[in-house]
Amino acid sequence: MLKISKSVEYALLALRYIATRNGLANAKEISRNADIPYELLAKILQKLNRENIIESRQGKRGGYALSVKPEKLSLLTVMNALGQNVQLTDCLFETATADDCKRIRDCALIDPMTKIQNRIAALFKEFTLNEIIN
Repeated sequence: MLKISKSVEYALLALRYIATRNGLANAKEISRNADIPYELLAKILQKLNRENIIESRQGKRGGYALSVKPEKLSLLTVMNALGQNVQLTDCLFETATADDCKRIRDCALIDPMTKIQNRIAALFKEFTLNEIIN
């Protein structure tokens, strides 16, 4: 079952909030208005900042702003920034072993599942923050 993690969901909510502001948004404001636990949000914002998706400005009137235009920021980029991958089954991880699936060496489904996973990843690459905002 493909499921987007809470960290990705929260990142998208935060990015949407930042993108719709006419200025900077600080972490406490984002947490309160997007209903995201502050401690988790702070970690997410750090990762997004490290990956140059957002920029942090220090000071009394500091906060976060997008570093990438919403129409250029893909869902896949956000997922990758948070260390998340599109993964349909355990056997499709690059480091998968027989411990993950006993059929890994002679599975009849691995090729079709890989094709499905690649199509989903392509869709996530095409889907942008701009589509989440509008």
